[in-house]
Amino acid sequence: MRIATLLAGLLLTGAAQAQDKPQDRAPDKARQEYNRADLVRGLCQPDGCDEFAILAVETVRTDPEGTLKRTRFKTFHASPSGREPRTEETGYVYCSPTRPALVAEKQGRTVGILLAPFATQDSRETVRRYANVAATYFAVCHGLESGRAAARDLAGTAGALGYRVAAPQTETIDLRRPEDIAGPARPPSAAPADAQAAKAPPGRIPAPRAAPGEEPEPTGKEPLPED
Repeated sequence: MRIATLLAGLLLTGAAQAQDKPQDRAPDKARQEYNRADLVRGLCQPDGCDEFAILAVETVRTDPEGTLKRTRFKTFHASPSGREPRTEETGYVYCSPTRPALVAEKQGRTVGILLAPFATQDSRETVRRYANVAATYFAVCHGLESGRAAARDLAGTAGALGYRVAAPQTETIDLRRPEDIAGPARPPSAAPADAQAAKAPPGRIPAPRAAPGEEPEPTGKEPLPED
């Protein structure tokens, strides 16, 4: 990984010059700062890694299947040149061993992401695209170390924690309110995230299919911008 190579080079340079001047040991300090204990690192790309800190978690409701929590985060972008603070974000996490999910509210829409830790049909790109979502979910529900582990190995982390999710693919659905994420089980006819995205116009998050016997409810709302 390019980031690790650059950091290793800085560390070795600092060690070689450690006996010259005290300020020459700065690369060691920079590396410690780069790996802050209070941050969870999600998706990494050639230009750096997405990170976040959990600022607040509040339990909203608990039901037999799980617990809905309101969350607030501070996001960052880390690279060899430093860490750039970005935005604060709020949302919801539904901690459930059978229906793990996150909920986001933007521009008047409430969107739920139903995780599939043991997905057999998610593409590699889908797994990467939801790496931050997986890290966020497990950090809130099981602690920061679990969040870091989930970003690297979602299936292994979920299996170690006793998750039982049969869904073969991640799903993105529209909700009336965050509490609706703890609704009925996913209908068999629901389209997975990849299939919905393939049929939808570019830039849109498709609405879920209606359950058998129900009419789909049009929203008439504009699509969410991509993060």
